[in-house]
Amino acid sequence: MPEKKMIALYLAGWQKRMIRDHLKIAQIPERLSRIMISPRIPKKEWVMYRQPIFEQMRAGAWDLYLTDEQIDFVADEFGVEAKISALHISPEMLETGAVAFV
Repeated sequence: MPEKKMIALYLAGWQKRMIRDHLKIAQIPERLSRIMISPRIPKKEWVMYRQPIFEQMRAGAWDLYLTDEQIDFVADEFGVEAKISALHISPEMLETGAVAFV
């Protein structure tokens, strides 16, 4: 089975503001327009509806909420069957390149 490539999600204006609130300036490209997501992200990093926030919060980690269109696209591409609402972004995911903002 061929390895899936990273997918790109184009960011809405409110998502760009959320990213700028959580990341350091050096981590954000000058013209932020999309997020690249690796298919190897563990399923536990996808945040489900009505999931208690305190269970996933770690230092430097935060949730990037998705639009309805992004949720449908991610579910189709990665085969996520649960109803998700966000992607849990951690410093480790940024360091390893599992998630990249471009």
